[in-house]
Amino acid sequence: MSKKIIFIGPSGAGKTTIRKIFFEGENSKKLLEYALEPTYGEESLILRLPGLNEDIGIFDLSGQENHRWLDTNENEIFIDSKIIIVVIDINTEFDLISDFIDKVAKVRDELSSKSMIYVLLHKIDLIDANELKKLKIKSKNSFSDKKLLKIMFTSLKKKYLVNTFSDFLVIMKSCLLEEDSDSALEFNVIDESLKIISIIKKEITISKKNLIEKLNRPEKLILYLLESLMKKNHIIIQKIENNEIITLTDFGRDYFSRIINSFSPIIDANSDLTYNSHDESLLLDNIPYFLGFIISDKDGRTLLNAESSESILHKILFSIKKADPTTISTDLDLIPMFISALEKFSIELNIHDLSGFDLSGSNLTLCVLSYDIYNVIIFMNPDVNFKPFETRIRNYFSNIFEEYTQLFNKALKTGQTDILSPIIEDAKNWLDNLNKSYKSMVINLEIIDIDHAKLLYEKIDNLYDNINQKFNITLDKIKKLKVNLMKAILEKDYDELKIISNHAKNLSLEYSI
Repeated sequence: MSKKIIFIGPSGAGKTTIRKIFFEGENSKKLLEYALEPTYGEESLILRLPGLNEDIGIFDLSGQENHRWLDTNENEIFIDSKIIIVVIDINTEFDLISDFIDKVAKVRDELSSKSMIYVLLHKIDLIDANELKKLKIKSKNSFSDKKLLKIMFTSLKKKYLVNTFSDFLVIMKSCLLEEDSDSALEFNVIDESLKIISIIKKEITISKKNLIEKLNRPEKLILYLLESLMKKNHIIIQKIENNEIITLTDFGRDYFSRIINSFSPIIDANSDLTYNSHDESLLLDNIPYFLGFIISDKDGRTLLNAESSESILHKILFSIKKADPTTISTDLDLIPMFISALEKFSIELNIHDLSGFDLSGSNLTLCVLSYDIYNVIIFMNPDVNFKPFETRIRNYFSNIFEEYTQLFNKALKTGQTDILSPIIEDAKNWLDNLNKSYKSMVINLEIIDIDHAKLLYEKIDNLYDNINQKFNITLDKIKKLKVNLMKAILEKDYDELKIISNHAKNLSLEYSI
């Protein structure tokens, strides 16, 4: 098999139910109504993703035998695991939750140090909203020092099913991510850039050798970013007794004090900023499909910023801050700088195209379009199907650069970006028309995106309740539709999503749903 996922947790926490619903297509309501027999030993299955040429082994470990998995030599089952999913009933005493997570993390560190642990504090429907909010903050504070560990809050009840399905898509995408892939590099470039500045600021002065040791990241990456920071007059590197000593300039210190205090760690793979629509404090009405864009030069300097509605990006990011006071607001002006760093560094690593770059961990997705002397960073709803609109969007910006060549050249030479303001009104109208076109295509089923695919999962799941149990062939077909839907989302196979949508529509009509 290509990848390996381990399910582990106390008995009765819901591991097997989750596995059967998301990996075998079983009906959620049916499994919640009838208790499953406890798992003994281990149960396994293979999830095949032909479009991605991947096989994923799923191993469900008996909760009654956790001593066997965690305290004996049979813990070797964790070797070469890509993902470890820990499922724990949210009503369990917090000290017991913490102890169990510590045990799993210890085994992971010993046998498979690069495995990502996802902790599902499950059955959140059983506690009230205030208690859940307190538990989220407590969990984040308690496990912030655990590397490669993320806490999720889940339930299989109807109200939360789509959100839990979304969490599983995040887990599966993480499983498919290669350690040396372009996506992994994206996290490192952005995240480590901030770490470099933080370390220099904390140490006041530090040798290049000690900095590289502290970061424990690819030396080429660190050296490139240091060079970039030096060119921008953010740091000074001096030779003292055969050591290269790094310090922040006054300009760099002031600049990054402001940035670090305002830039959110949304680029951190372990941060807990994923949009969750069952958190009422995160809800915003009428979030557009295409939110806005930034045009920058190749050095990451912002030239033009346009949004579909006033301050929409700030409102979305502020909603995250409001829902979780422990998070920090995002400074959007920093993003082009890191895109520029990544693009330049990618030349050394033979990354040919940064289009479709994702800034994961927030309810925003970025797509980077590269032109001769400009980068365009488009902010979108993370579930948007960008491909059908790519040519239209690329042509728009090509025309913008051609029509306003003189203004852009003057802005580049003088730094006076306000002369580009006449473009903003036109850009807002263009974004408005773009969103209307997208909505029209969705309504007419000319396009299906990930957001609608997630809702489609719930609709297909509900078909069970409307079809008599004697129709075994139809029920089996529905189970396969659910599993195929998850595969199609992971593979971003929009043609397959449309086929599944039509099947679901026909079944819904046939059984009057």
